[in-house]
Amino acid sequence: MNKQKVLGIVSPLVSIALAMLSGSILIMLIGQNPLSAFQLIFKGAFGNAANMATTMSKVTTLTLTGLSYAFAYRCGMINIGAEGQLYMGALCSTLCVLKLPGPPALVMIVAVIAGFIGGGLAGLLIGVLKVYFGANEVITTVMFNYVMQYFVLYMVANPIQDPASTAPQTILFPEAYWLPWLSFKSKLHCGIILMVICLIFYGIFLWKMRAGFGMRIVGQNNLAAEYAGLDVKKNRLLAMFFAGGFAGLAGAIEVLGVQHRLLKGVASNYGFDGMAVALLGNTTPVGMLLSGLLIGALKSGGNALQMFSKVPASAVDLIRAMVIIFVLVDLVRRIAQSRLEKRRMKVNG
Repeated sequence: MNKQKVLGIVSPLVSIALAMLSGSILIMLIGQNPLSAFQLIFKGAFGNAANMATTMSKVTTLTLTGLSYAFAYRCGMINIGAEGQLYMGALCSTLCVLKLPGPPALVMIVAVIAGFIGGGLAGLLIGVLKVYFGANEVITTVMFNYVMQYFVLYMVANPIQDPASTAPQTILFPEAYWLPWLSFKSKLHCGIILMVICLIFYGIFLWKMRAGFGMRIVGQNNLAAEYAGLDVKKNRLLAMFFAGGFAGLAGAIEVLGVQHRLLKGVASNYGFDGMAVALLGNTTPVGMLLSGLLIGALKSGGNALQMFSKVPASAVDLIRAMVIIFVLVDLVRRIAQSRLEKRRMKVNG
């Protein structure tokens, strides 16, 4: 195992340890026992079948939005727009359920596909602005997040609002349109299977297929890729389509398998938390699954912490934030080190 792989494993673990240490210090300052607090978080996330189902539902959405960031990142692009792409996927899936005729099972399948395509087209739009107009994707994705957030708010408060409710939400979907449960006791939906399939596709495509290898070359050095005959524009557009598609699929799963309706704030910061999942998992399939499990457990277990102790749930939010900060610090360090090595090579060359 080379030095880079070792650092890829050790660095996230150090970030997690430092975040846990920071959270422990905060909990002690409140006057509570950190070990008891972490036990409550664990029980809230995995204490029984229902809690585990809730946690794995969060892990599914987090991992898919992490994949959204990772796919673009591997092609040298920064996709901050998973939140907006999730909204787009959720809206497309909802419109299929509300408007399409036909057998519910078929409509549900179409709704899942529509969620992926809707999110993919949203990502593709960002790619077009980047490739053909030179627009910075960080800026355009952040702007698109707000556009989709308020567009969905308009839709659920006006054209597709539940007529029997004053809340900004659609009607509750008939049960026939819900994603099937893997277990009736826990009500764990089959979206987790779709997430695992996407992780496998991500790993095979990028590391086992020629098209994925070319995409990674573009991400590492687009000038060298162009010199080698690779179509940089095509690769970037394809990467942004898949990146948006994964986030859109997360939105489809959220409305079909969790909320069973479209409502205001359905994204629930999953897009931004997905970035943490991708970075903490070093944008590898196994790493993102494990980091998604960690972030999902923290999100799910935070409620139990607040209910059964004097520690506020915001303490868990702080731990998640500290994980992100330490991961970003390590990322900046690696980028700076890489640039320094390139300068040394130029000087020596």
